[in-house]
Amino acid sequence: MIDFELIVPDGWVHIPTTPGLTRLRERTIDEIVRSALPDTLPRDKAGPWRRMLRKDLSDATADAQRQGARGVVLPVSEMQGMRLPGTLVLTVLDGDDDPQDPASVLTSILADAGPDGTALEVGGCPAARVRQIVDSGTLNRKAPSVRVSYFVAAPGAPGVWGLLTFTVLTDGDVEADAVQAVVLLFDMVVSTLRWSDRVDVPTEDELLAGRTAP
Repeated sequence: MIDFELIVPDGWVHIPTTPGLTRLRERTIDEIVRSALPDTLPRDKAGPWRRMLRKDLSDATADAQRQGARGVVLPVSEMQGMRLPGTLVLTVLDGDDDPQDPASVLTSILADAGPDGTALEVGGCPAARVRQIVDSGTLNRKAPSVRVSYFVAAPGAPGVWGLLTFTVLTDGDVEADAVQAVVLLFDMVVSTLRWSDRVDVPTEDELLAGRTAP
């Protein structure tokens, strides 16, 4: 199975969203909630926050699963006193019975994106980066968000693409230095992408037993 891997910084977590890893996803969410709101906190005060955080994470990952994503990567620890307001959704697109030449696909994507699109290489493979300013109404926020999507061609596998999309929340100023710093950090994570042909894919039981990292 061809797939890609990323190097995730300390303080970040990868939540799997494929249907066969439901128990692992639930355990990962539980660990995030316990880390953010430890059991040592008063139950009456922390309880509502725990339920809200668990619901937000469960809803976000369930939505990613419905979209066919294989995982969600997000920072859960503060950096220099700031919690990074963003998430990265990972998807492998495979199913084109008549795959087009990757160069043609990328040219079309960049033509549609105009000045917001950039041609580049990720992990030695041709790719396109597209930046958008999007409405945050679905997140119950009035301020817009910055969304960046990467389309990365898989080597030697026509029709297989990596789609990596991260969304960064803002307070209204999409060009603020703090927003650009978070975008740059997500860009750096995407730059670590490497494709691999995985033969021995661990089962969910193996992952839960800790034999290999998720």
